[in-house]
Amino acid sequence: MVATFVVWKALSKYGVNPIIFFVIDAITSWTYGIATARLTVCVVRREWKIARKWAWASAVSFLTPQVYILIAAHHAPRDVYLIVIGVISFMVLLAIVSLIVQIKKSANLSSGR
Repeated sequence: MVATFVVWKALSKYGVNPIIFFVIDAITSWTYGIATARLTVCVVRREWKIARKWAWASAVSFLTPQVYILIAAHHAPRDVYLIVIGVISFMVLLAIVSLIVQIKKSANLSSGR
């Protein structure tokens, strides 16, 4: 919801439709939540082949709304693209750190620590 507000205020003047962004974000956030939960379980169980599939599903779900912004924005100043790419990079880093923390917690719970 916050991301949609930011898109509406900052990027709608460059052609990014906040309603389309919201729909994409709502759908992909649901699939992202499921994919990361299954990815965590697969990593804890050391099911690497299945984990790779969930990692891809998680990555695609996570990046789809941001890719929409990059595709939909027209005639935006270069700085806008750099800011969007910076935000995406930061969010990817945060997602990876969050996933690692979640995996460690799950591993500790399953080992009885």
